[in-house]
Amino acid sequence: MKAKELFEADPLVHPHVLAAYTAAARVLKKARIAFRETGGIALNLYGAGRPTKDVNLIVRRADWQRAVQALGAIADDPQGIRFELPGEPENGLAVIGPHGVPIELWPEGTTHNDIARIRGKQRRHPAGKLAFTLQGEALATLINDKLASHLSAKDRLRDAADVEDLIKRLKLTLAFASKLAPSVRSTYRRLWLQQF
Repeated sequence: MKAKELFEADPLVHPHVLAAYTAAARVLKKARIAFRETGGIALNLYGAGRPTKDVNLIVRRADWQRAVQALGAIADDPQGIRFELPGEPENGLAVIGPHGVPIELWPEGTTHNDIARIRGKQRRHPAGKLAFTLQGEALATLINDKLASHLSAKDRLRDAADVEDLIKRLKLTLAFASKLAPSVRSTYRRLWLQQF
């Protein structure tokens, strides 16, 4: 998919988010740092078109410091944003990218429990143990992340709605559940059955 076509699915997505994503992807590719999109930006890559105000990327933990430093070249603010994760780069895991768009770099291995705890909205569920990864099929990993976020945080209903939208738009089957982590399969099945 060409960058120009990325957000044609929904005109509500601010064009500065696309510019920040494009710049971040270019910097990371030039630095030969592997990454994977997650969150709202990943949904847009699949045509879901949910409005988003930031760019969320996953990088290898070994590349975390280097990735944050590389993105400093496009940062509007050198201070960055700290989330207080163990081993977090000194300037934080998020940079303020072009046009003031936050670009968050999450290291592989960060769990959804970690994120919910940071936000003060944690809910006990086995899916909270699922961690960001660069491994596996991108769509299955995104749905794992969305459902794990929904199940491990008290305020993430929108993540379940995002999965419903992916099911509809991509015409995912009930059998797709077999590609998902066991802790989220029943939720995927429930959402799928609600659609049909």
